[in-house]
Parts: sequence; C-alpha cells; structure tokens
Amino acid sequence: MFIGVYRKNDPLNTLPEERISELISEGMKQGANVFFFDAGSIDMEQELLHGTFPEGNAWVQRKVPLPDVVLNEAPEPVNNRPECENWLRRRVPFTTYLIHGKYDIQKKLDPLFKDHLIPTERLQDLNQFLAFLDVHEEVLVKPDQGRRGNSIFTVKKIDDRYVWRQQNEAIWLDYSGLQELLQEGLAQNSSIIQPYLPCLTEMGEVVDFRIHIQRDGTGRWALTKMYARTGITDSIISNISKGGGMEDAANMLYRLFPVQADQLRIEMERLAIRMAETINRSYSFLIDELGMDFIVTPTGQILFLEANISPQTRFHEQARAARAIEYAQYVAKAGQIAPHPVIAMLTNDHCDKQLATACAYSAKWSDAVFYYFAPHDVHAELRYIKGYVLEDGEWEARYCPFPDVVYDRLKARGNANYSYVYEALRHVPFTDERNGGSFSKKKSYEMLEDNAKLVSHIIPYAAVESVQEILAFIDTYGTSIIKPSIGSFGNGIIVVQREQEGFAVKAHEHVHMMNDEEFGQLISMLATKKGFIIQKFIRSETRNGLPFHIRLHLVRNGSGKWSFISAFPFLSTQSEHKVVNHADSLRAFTTWDWLSRHEFPQKEEVMLTRLEQMATMTANHIADHVKERICELGIDVGIDSSGEIWIFEVNMNKIGSTHREFEVAQHMIPFALSLR
Repeated sequence: MFIGVYRKNDPLNTLPEERISELISEGMKQGANVFFFDAGSIDMEQELLHGTFPEGNAWVQRKVPLPDVVLNEAPEPVNNRPECENWLRRRVPFTTYLIHGKYDIQKKLDPLFKDHLIPTERLQDLNQFLAFLDVHEEVLVKPDQGRRGNSIFTVKKIDDRYVWRQQNEAIWLDYSGLQELLQEGLAQNSSIIQPYLPCLTEMGEVVDFRIHIQRDGTGRWALTKMYARTGITDSIISNISKGGGMEDAANMLYRLFPVQADQLRIEMERLAIRMAETINRSYSFLIDELGMDFIVTPTGQILFLEANISPQTRFHEQARAARAIEYAQYVAKAGQIAPHPVIAMLTNDHCDKQLATACAYSAKWSDAVFYYFAPHDVHAELRYIKGYVLEDGEWEARYCPFPDVVYDRLKARGNANYSYVYEALRHVPFTDERNGGSFSKKKSYEMLEDNAKLVSHIIPYAAVESVQEILAFIDTYGTSIIKPSIGSFGNGIIVVQREQEGFAVKAHEHVHMMNDEEFGQLISMLATKKGFIIQKFIRSETRNGLPFHIRLHLVRNGSGKWSFISAFPFLSTQSEHKVVNHADSLRAFTTWDWLSRHEFPQKEEVMLTRLEQMATMTANHIADHVKERICELGIDVGIDSSGEIWIFEVNMNKIGSTHREFEVAQHMIPFALSLR
C-alpha cells in the first residue's frame, strides 16, 4: 500500500523532522510505503505524482501512480487549495478535513452536553461585550479560528477602568482604550467571548487538560495521549507554544482532586470521544483526529474549552504516527467489498434510530452487516459512504462500502434535492422504487374499487369539481370531509355540514358559518385548485366520543409476501378535533389490546382478524397496481358504531414504526436480503 504524505508546500520543509521520521518508521512497521509530495508534484496530465521517498539516509524522487490514500497534514482552507489538489481529491481518499470554528462547534454540542459547556457568544460590538462583562466577572476573547493561544486576551472591569490581560502581561484601559482594542480585534478576525474560568494549580498557574484522540485502524476513536498543560506564572493561557509546561494528566488530577482523580480522568476521556462523535455527525467525512481541551472547576465539574484538528504532538509523535498510518490504511480500504451482505438504511430522520438499532440486530442474526446514512454522506467518486454502525450499543461513524441493498426510509426518489443520492446508488437495489411523496388518495380509492371484496370498505367520495355536484353529495351523505388528494398530517382538511341557514365549515379548531353563496365560492375556489376530494364523514369514535383511527402497518418479508405488523390506534384527546392526525391535534396512541377490550368486548380477536385480512388484501391489490416496488404500507382505517371498517387512506411514504421497531426489522431485513 502507498501512502502519500501531502502538503501544499513541500512537507519535508514544513513538517517537523520528528514527525517525518516517525511516519516513515510506522509505515515500515505496518507494511506501507510512505512517500512525500506537494502541490507541484501532482501531474494531472499523466495522472501520476513525483514522490519523494526515503532511501537509506537520502531522499530520492520517483514517478509513481496515484497513491491508495493521501495523508494530508494540516490542510489548507478550501479557498487556498490549488486546482491540482481538488483534482486529486476526486480520485484518491484524503484522511484529514477542516471543521468549523469554535463557536459552531459549541453549538453542535448544545444541548446534549449543555452541563459541560461554557456560555459562548460571537463578539459583535462593544455594547454586547460590555453587557456580557456585566454578567461575568472577567471575559475571555479569542479568535474563532485561532490556534496555539494566539490573540487571546481577557478583560476585567474594576471601578470605571478595565484590566486587559494577554499571556502574562496586564494593561489598564479606560473606555476609549478598550473600545479601540476591541475594534482592532473585530477588524482582524471573527472572535468569541466566554466567561474566564481559570483552573489553577496550587502554585496559581492556569492548567487545562488536552485529550488527543485519533481514529484507529478500525475507524473508531481511541485515546492517543492525555496530559495537563500549565501556563507560565501569571499567564492566562496554558498553551505549550506560549511557554507553557506539560505534565501527566493523572498526576495533576491527583494533586488537585485527590478523591475524584480517577473518576475525572475516566469521565474526561469518555466525554472527549462522545463529543467527537457528536461533532462529526454534521459532516459527510470522518474527522481523523482532535485535540479536545477541558478544564475542571474547583467543584469538580468538567467544562469543555475547544476542539482542534491537527493538534500539536511535539512530545508524542511516535504514538500519533502509529495511529495516523493505521487510520490511513483504513481509509484506503473503505470502499472494498465486504465479506458479508451489507444493508444500509437511507434516512434523514433522527426518529429512525430505534428502528436502525432493531435492523442492526436483525441483520446480525442473518449474518449481514447493517449501517445507516444520511443523503450528504455518500462519496460517489470514492465508492464509500460515511455511515453509522452499532458498536457496544452506541452508533458510531465509519467509512462503509456501498451496500448490497438500501432500505429507503428517506423515500425522496424523484426529488431534485436528493437526486445525487439515487444516482450515485443507481446500481444498488432499493427496498422502494416508487417516487417519493404522498400517494394520491383518489388514485388509491380508484385502485381499490376494482376489488369486489374491498369496495365495501371504500368511503363514498367524489372529486371536487363543481358546486352542484358537491351540494348533491352533501345532501346524499350528510356531514362530509373535504381534503387534498395528496397530502399528509391532516393538513388542509375541512369538515362541512349543512345547517338550516347555510353551512358549518370546520377547519380544525375554527368553525365558519357560511351562507349558500359563500359556501359556493369556497367550493369554486377549491375546484379551481384541483386535487381536492369530498368524502362522507365516518364517525370512528370511542364510546365516550373521542375520535380515533387505526394505523395498519404491513411490510414485505423474506419471501416477498406481506406481513401484518400491527394495528396501532391513535386517539384525539378532544372530541371536537375530528381529524386525529392533524399536526395541531393533541393525540394519544394506545395498543390494540386496550382499545379492542374497551370498544369491542368479546370481539377482540374477530375484529383483529378482520383488520388483518382486509389490510393484507389491500396491500396485495395496491402492490399489483403500482408498477414500482414498494416494501411498506400504512393503511389508516376507522370503525363506525356498527363495527364496519372504512379505509381512510393508504400511505406508502413516511410510515412511522414507534413501539414496533423489532417487528418491522425482523421482516424487513430478510426482504432486503432477498433483493440482492
């Protein structure tokens, strides 16, 4: 394997000598050929590199094919990249990427880690700064993209003057002096402000704890080194580059917190890795290494300071190089075909995590590999995906090969915003092939009317096309519902009822009384919009008058047939809110056992059998009439006072799985495997 160590300018002149020698040494130990190159070494026309290789005590240049992976030390901002680097990135995986500044990283960690975060704001102007200073005794100002303790200072107000401190120097300022300094800082770079909360040694030196973590040869985060950094006397910062010292973290913790030392050390390491995973979630790539900085307050509270890519490793280059070479080889192999079948869930919904967990266990039982990924995680040119795998009960980011099958929970095929995902994976079978979006209710009713056994479950309906037809429909069926043929979550639904002097039109919480002319105008307006239908209103209510509907959930199984997962009742908690699934309805869900016991005593099993038979028949009929493959259906039904079952709608788009994740997974995973 060839690993190319790259920097825009010659890495042999810009990297520390010890880092260079340790990378070479570790490459030899791990069976990798390590060479060095810069932007000028990239030959796009010939598609090769002019690499510099170690040979004995000398360096030799060779023309070599593109490497298996590029270990790009301390990458440049995107705007500073030469075109040849962008060209190479499209052909070879790189190990290291830039991340956001300190402020954005803080926001990515909030609210999950709010107990470990220091109040942080972007510095905007003097008034905001003074207001912040009124709340906090001393305020720290540092560049959002700063490194190595550069341009960091604190301000403290004493009477009507200000003490400005940088490193170990202090200056007294009046209002105008403070204003001038802050304006200079604002002009130079974006900065953040935080309360200054120094952790001090017994000698009064500031101390913080650097936890250097790297991804290892399996792509997992691992601790490389943990140490304490102490500042010089009277300094406000502890950075080693500013004269600070270094000490074993365990020793420092035992000195400062003798009782809690072990607990604090373990918790800090655990926090660093958990925070790193959280930070990485919003990026399409894996972050290869981070220097995570913490302080511990006198009460033993661990507070996060910042996270840095490409942290300084002056005193542990060998340990750092070992992990860097391991990880580079992992990245190089990321797109290789896995020895077991791979199923990947495509989702953009954090609520799918429990279903993903169930799928991971089900896949393991089937001797398959499972991961989930988001649309932006696909690296088409390099044929790998930043996915999430279940390790020790936690979801962790990894580079994963293209799957054998995609379980599509996103269901956005045909949506221009996601076309790149479906295009990149066009050769991979998907559990669903239908274009995303809600299915037309009118079209589904028309399909089901073809089935003599299902037609009795279809609620009388008509397209909203003319006022006279709608008036005739209401006269025939009484209270009716008008709703969009395409739509979800009860949006746009109105309940209409003829009254003595006109019509009552109920739009969720509001009732509008209309005369014949006003109602006619409403219907005419809906008719011109097209896509609306009117249906007889079905009173599907509990004995105490609460509206309910039942979601019948079906998925395909390993033989391609439909499996009935559950009958899942939803109830409106307010009798006047007739549309149970409206986004603004306060609704509750319960189990079929509970509902059937109260509403259908002595008939529970009979009613469930009727629901299952009707649902399976409906699923088979819909699947036969939809040309694209579908793997999952949610059929919403109501049951009137005489026990008749009525189909409200058939959903094949965003179907929830709350409280039935394992039932879904144990059928869906075998179905996915059958598509290979």
